[in-house]
Amino acid sequence: MSHVHRLLLSDRFFFVNVNLRPKIKSFRPDEYPLLIEVILEARERLKFLFCGYVLMPNHWHALIYPAYPLTISKVLHDIKKIATLRLHAARRTHGPFWQHQFWDRFVRNAREFRARLDYMHQNPVKAGLVKRPGDWMWSSYNNFALDKATVAAGPIQFDYVHLPESYRG
Repeated sequence: MSHVHRLLLSDRFFFVNVNLRPKIKSFRPDEYPLLIEVILEARERLKFLFCGYVLMPNHWHALIYPAYPLTISKVLHDIKKIATLRLHAARRTHGPFWQHQFWDRFVRNAREFRARLDYMHQNPVKAGLVKRPGDWMWSSYNNFALDKATVAAGPIQFDYVHLPESYRG
């Protein structure tokens, strides 16, 4: 098994992808709120910025900003560990739940931040789960809506940021 050696970086925006192990059954609709609860609790406990997300049947993406000395590895380890315990308790299963590694990339500029956000929001459409990104309630897409009622209906109120065009991660 290969072990990715991650740079211990903080104070950057990271685009992350976390996958279920191949033999783990996809999330059931009633499990998405559980995962959201775990992410929100981790955000409160660890104090990272959570700037966008999408939860899919077998993986999830997010834009996360861990401030020094917190690292992206610590954030995802915390989320994966607690989510595993709660999901196994709900499913009455045991064993490894997530793929061992996660994929991350630090966002290099404001244009890339917007592109990653768009990619996440289009993910349910490309997967054939919905016709429009706003129809998938397990993403931050509606948090960007002009209609305040739509924003308020979203399961997570996340951290809004404005990256200047000069931002360099």
